[in-house]
Amino acid sequence: NHQLNSPIERRMELVRLVSHNAHKRLVTCLQGHIGTEAEKRHKKLPLTALSQAMQDGGSQLGEESLIGKMMDVCGEAENRLASELMQHEVQLERDILEPLNQLAEVDIPNILRQRKQLAKLVLDYDSARARYCTRTPEPGTVLEPQKPGTGLEPQSQELD
Repeated sequence: NHQLNSPIERRMELVRLVSHNAHKRLVTCLQGHIGTEAEKRHKKLPLTALSQAMQDGGSQLGEESLIGKMMDVCGEAENRLASELMQHEVQLERDILEPLNQLAEVDIPNILRQRKQLAKLVLDYDSARARYCTRTPEPGTVLEPQKPGTGLEPQSQELD
């Protein structure tokens, strides 16, 4: 990693690191698979598997049985919970994870790279300007405007 000189660069690197760590920790909290479609994510959730098992058990026991009815109702409730969780995770990914990742992995590195390029261009400009200002003028060229009362006026008085 390159040396970060300015407080701004150090701060940007800190923001990048915090964003990266938050993204990484948040991904571990997800129960669905990041980047998959909502329906596929829903099917792979543990709550969906629990829901299916409960509903299957309720069907096997039959609707006449109190425990069979309870398993079926609970299975439906678990399925609704799985749907809510899936929607929450999709929204979390879209509204939080993607922007955090964009900030940490794309935006801040680009900003730091552009700052470095800008600093190089400023140095090049200052160097070129210094060379321009210290060059010897050719006869007949004026590098800086003359103030009245200096420069050519004393010479024109001598000619009179």
